[in-house]
Amino acid sequence: MDALTQYLNIFSVTEWLMSAVVVVLIISLISIKRQRKLQLEQNLSMQSLQRDLRALANAAVGVGGRVLEIERHQRKRPTVVATDKVTHQSQPQQSVPINHAAPVDFYTNSNQPYEQAIRMAQTGASTDDIINVCGLSKSEAELVAMMHRLDQAS
Repeated sequence: MDALTQYLNIFSVTEWLMSAVVVVLIISLISIKRQRKLQLEQNLSMQSLQRDLRALANAAVGVGGRVLEIERHQRKRPTVVATDKVTHQSQPQQSVPINHAAPVDFYTNSNQPYEQAIRMAQTGASTDDIINVCGLSKSEAELVAMMHRLDQAS
């Protein structure tokens, strides 16, 4: 026990402080190394999430385009108007006249605000500007702006 006390008394206060500083530095370096590793993992995760989000956004646009195409095709089909109801099953069915309306192409008109929003997002317009000019909802404008940011980042 006397040897330990004598050993401790040999060190001066400055040597104790320097030893403490060295210990703090070692702990700090270990902490920084852990933080860098965590940051690298988070960056990889964020890149993966951005890819997934871009894929989902592209899929949503694709589905939206397909819905518009189906609507356009449906609008081009003739409208059937029933004039008489059959009251008995034994009676022969009467022919149903077809109302031939001129086909209307809604695809181009419905895409116009989105195309304008994309052009505005590419020029750096804010989400509020896109909402006001194109008449899109807030979520639609944010999606267009976000897709543009993702395209610029990649």
